[in-house]
Amino acid sequence: MPISARIGHPAVDFEFTLSDIAILFFLTLGPLKAIPPFARLTHGAEPAFRRAMAWRSTAIATAVALGVASLGSFVLINWHVSPPAIAITGAIILFYQALRIVMQTPTAAPAPADAEASPAPPSPAIAVFPLAIPALVTAPGIAAITAIVIINKRDLAHDTIIVGILLAIMTLNLVTLWNIDAILKRVSPGLLYLVGWVMAVLQAALAVQLVIHSLHVLEVLRSPVFQG
Repeated sequence: MPISARIGHPAVDFEFTLSDIAILFFLTLGPLKAIPPFARLTHGAEPAFRRAMAWRSTAIATAVALGVASLGSFVLINWHVSPPAIAITGAIILFYQALRIVMQTPTAAPAPADAEASPAPPSPAIAVFPLAIPALVTAPGIAAITAIVIINKRDLAHDTIIVGILLAIMTLNLVTLWNIDAILKRVSPGLLYLVGWVMAVLQAALAVQLVIHSLHVLEVLRSPVFQG
């Protein structure tokens, strides 16, 4: 059964299935964007330190994501922010981030784990910034959580599913960062970049579609909505 995210108008529905929500959370909160900074910042550190940073950054990111899911809707509703405004704001952030990824030049691949050690160990503070924020919890991720929580029909089952998907994504982040050395040894950084680039293009398309549906809700556009 799909979860419907209805943007304020009985004639114009925008529906997110469970797979849609999972993909959106993976795009905005998943491990792809966290792999390069984590590998770079913890390069040369002891394995125990890297594991500790993976646990700590993921725990902080999970707390932030759940906090946004719990309190974000309360704040915006009290500010009288309409669902179309939330959808358009989220779409702008999603599109901006996707455009940056699409237009950027690939950076050098992270150094392998057995390369020369760094002259000084990194600070444990990196678990908060920039690992938990903004590598794991991105601005588009916060926008996605808030939009889905507010626009979707609120009930206990819905909230439980959203929390479950969030926890699954954060578990994936932890597993990925925990095994960062093995991943970088077996997966080409170029392949990771290609996957991220393709998903960014799809993210940009989703952002545009959110704007189109919001404009239909506001009766700015009147042409038929594509039903895929």
